[in-house]
Amino acid sequence: MRLDRRTLLAAAAAATLPGPAAAARPKKKPAPRCKGRVAYAGPPLRAPLAAGALEAAARAGAARLQPVIDDGLEARLERAAGQMQVQALGAALARPDGSLWTQTHAAAGPPPSRFFWASVGKAYTASAILQMVEEGKLALDAPVGRWAPNLPNAAHVTIEDLLAHTSGLYSFQEDAGLRADPGYKSPETLLNVAAAHPALFCPGAAWSYSNTGYVLLGRIMEAVDGKPYDQALTGRIVERLELRETTILAPRQVPADMAPPAGAETEDLTTPYAAGAVAASAADVVRFWRALMSNRLHGAQATAGRLARLYPMAGVSPASFYGQGMMVSDLALADPAASDTWIGHAGGLPGAKAMVAYSLEKQAYVAVALTGEGSPEATANLLLSGLPKKA
Repeated sequence: MRLDRRTLLAAAAAATLPGPAAAARPKKKPAPRCKGRVAYAGPPLRAPLAAGALEAAARAGAARLQPVIDDGLEARLERAAGQMQVQALGAALARPDGSLWTQTHAAAGPPPSRFFWASVGKAYTASAILQMVEEGKLALDAPVGRWAPNLPNAAHVTIEDLLAHTSGLYSFQEDAGLRADPGYKSPETLLNVAAAHPALFCPGAAWSYSNTGYVLLGRIMEAVDGKPYDQALTGRIVERLELRETTILAPRQVPADMAPPAGAETEDLTTPYAAGAVAASAADVVRFWRALMSNRLHGAQATAGRLARLYPMAGVSPASFYGQGMMVSDLALADPAASDTWIGHAGGLPGAKAMVAYSLEKQAYVAVALTGEGSPEATANLLLSGLPKKA
């Protein structure tokens, strides 16, 4: 597969999800008058995944990992780095048999140990919330007014709405005043900013990417577990999976071994909170995604439920659909020459981009993160191109 401009653009269109500072800006409309939840009236949902797809993903994710050296994959990564303006680039790929390859490239100096994964962190938050649902501590249909009564339609917005971005809540990073004020902002500040704006639509009526919803999920996690979000998520995900190269960032925390986003010196990466607070190696992100897809973070019913209703990501990507903290990207919708479908999540902010995915066609797991300018999706495509089709 050529890593040319066409490939870069097609892959980016197929699977790129905006990070906390770059979500699609909704068109201004009069505030809706909502007396309750309403039926979804947006573009058609994506058809369910093919029969057996999740079972195949679970089998591939359950295979015991074995680190390997792969000259072919290393050559592809260097090729990608040479055709993009990256400062640092990290990638990992796990084949169906469990062989795990990983490599990090740096334009200058020693390669970093960790990258900032931006909105990929939403998948971690959603996994912990669904653990709480399984434990009987939360319900997907619970209204969020108990935790944030001042938010628009709080009596009718549910936890499931927050997970799937069907709440209608204003996404805090759209606020011009907030964007003009550099530095760290607390979760309370972000929620208050969102509360000052009207809802985009009545709960359930449509889909719109909202970082605010995931900030609220973080506050709910803290209330349920009785500890700060970073500690709660560390216990539920990082320690549970023994991820030794993963840090859930506390407020204002900047790991010394993390690649800094290019040109984002005035931004505090911990402001997004539960909407994106993961610093990790690409290999650890692959380990996380394999655990998720093989039902080691929550049961198979919860995993299937996260992908049961897949909303078109209107205004964000013409080829991607959103479930509960997970994306499904049909690459052929952006590039007719492509045939693969990815189950994953992506994210980014100025100077840093990242993605993780399971390839249905190759039954392999891949994660790519970079700082500078480039496409992690195109890099993932290039890495996967050398694998045989399994489906």
